[in-house]
Order: sequence, then C-alpha cells, then structure tokens
Amino acid sequence: MRCRLRNMHALWGLLLVGTAWGQDPVDVRIGFLLNFARFVEWPETQLPQHAPLRVCLAPGDVTMDNRLARVAQEDIKGRPMQVKQVARDNDVKGCHVLYLPAETPGELSPWLNAALQTGALTVGDLPDFIQQGGMIGLVPVGGRYRFDINLGVARQADLRVSSQLLKLAGTVK
Repeated sequence: MRCRLRNMHALWGLLLVGTAWGQDPVDVRIGFLLNFARFVEWPETQLPQHAPLRVCLAPGDVTMDNRLARVAQEDIKGRPMQVKQVARDNDVKGCHVLYLPAETPGELSPWLNAALQTGALTVGDLPDFIQQGGMIGLVPVGGRYRFDINLGVARQADLRVSSQLLKLAGTVK
C-alpha cells in the first residue's frame, strides 16, 4: 500500500511538473526524466536488483548536464542513480536511460539504434522524437511540456511502461 501511494504521489508530481508555469525549462525536463525512470521497468537481465540506475546524457545541453549531476544523489525506486555524459553513440552501453537534447549533434538514428540494442529508455525533446524512433518525447506547448510515448519501440527494448504513465501521455504510438 505504501509503495502504491508513493507511486501515485510521483505520478501527480509528473503531471504538476508538466503544467508548471514560470518554472525553469531545464528543471522541468529533469523532473520529467526522473519520473519517467520511476514508471518504467527493465528486465532483471538488464537492470539487476539493487544495481544503480544509470542515466546518460548525449551532448548538446550543458545546463542539463550540470543540473542533473547535482541531483544524482536521488534514488529511483530504491536504486542509487548514476549520471554519465556520453560523447558518442558507441558509449551508450550500460545506460538505462538516455536523454537526447534537441541540440544533439549529428544524426539521431545511431543514438537510437545503440540505445535500442542495449535496452535503454530514450527520452528527448527533439521535434518528432517518437516518429524518429525515440521512446518518450517531451513536447513544449504554450509554456508547458507534455509528452508522447512510442510504446512499440519501448516494447522492442523489452521495457515495460506503466499504464499510469501511458494514461498521462498526449499520444501513445
């Protein structure tokens, strides 16, 4: 019961983060990123029990890198979180979550293919992110953020997305 109540609080927090007016967009994106990790399950072979959850950041958003490193002490579902910057798509191995900012240099497909091969949840704020093969796309709308989910790609990576998260998504593909 306590775990379920905690999940509901996190889910409401996710909804409030997306609707916060006047909040720094970087903090809002970090809030989304951490909450997405709370509502996705990885297979035991990918993320063994008590192993740290590794959140990786592709290059392009230095402010996001710096701020996320400051919240790295936070636990995600009882797991310690590790933050890692990755310079190229070949460095994605070992990542459980990969954030791809709109400013990610080069082609998106090598990043997405590498993440899919390693079973990493991909989150990005690039236009048409889920249409390009990303799993969760952050979409700015009138000073707020909403998110879309490509459930098919998440399932290909053997990730289970909470039905509660799916209900909050603007679009589920």
